[in-house]
Amino acid sequence: MNSFDNLPNHQKSEFLEEEYSEWKTTSLEKGGYFPVFVAFKENFVLQKLSGNAIKLYLYLGLHTGNETGKTWVSIENMAAYFKKSPRTISNWLHELEEAKLIKRMQMKKNGVSYTFLRPYSK
Repeated sequence: MNSFDNLPNHQKSEFLEEEYSEWKTTSLEKGGYFPVFVAFKENFVLQKLSGNAIKLYLYLGLHTGNETGKTWVSIENMAAYFKKSPRTISNWLHELEEAKLIKRMQMKKNGVSYTFLRPYSK
């Protein structure tokens, strides 16, 4: 048992709140974040998506530019990361497109596919 376990709950609460605050501040300063807004829950997006589509959405969000919401991660790279087949990743992408959370398209014939994150609330 560590000393944290022996603390009264009000002290544990203070510690946990401070720990979170420091983590959030440090993480925002270092960059590389992807916000998920309350509307993701309130607009029932969270309720309607499969867990795997949500994981892929977070993955895409962490790979996009914060200003543009654009990424060009290939299906093969996504499949390798999740240890799934490209077909499975395509199904998850289709689910996200159906929910109007992303739009995938090629800018040039036979070019790379770009994924654009779309607003889920306006």
